Amino acid sequence: MIIMIGAALAFGAALIGLISRMSVMASRIFDGIAAAAAFLFFVIAADAVLGTLANNTVFMTEVHRIFENPVFLASGAYLGPYTLGRIAMLPASLFSRK
Repeated sequence: MIIMIGAALAFGAALIGLISRMSVMASRIFDGIAAAAAFLFFVIAADAVLGTLANNTVFMTEVHRIFENPVFLASGAYLGPYTLGRIAMLPASLFSRK
């Protein structure tokens, strides 16, 4: 299973990286989606921390509540390939400038 997840992550990162390199508009769309995903990801995480502190509960119980949130899972699933794709394209953009 871990090999399939790693392969899907690598494929998604390569796809985002290549499409971003080919089209400035697509790159900006990917960036906008990433900004929204990061916002949602961190708002949901902050809500869980706030709930933990306000209710004085053990944090592990709150972690499992976060993993049941489909918005948290979807935003995290997008941010992984997006970030790897952007990092992978850094050397290409640096060498193309010289």
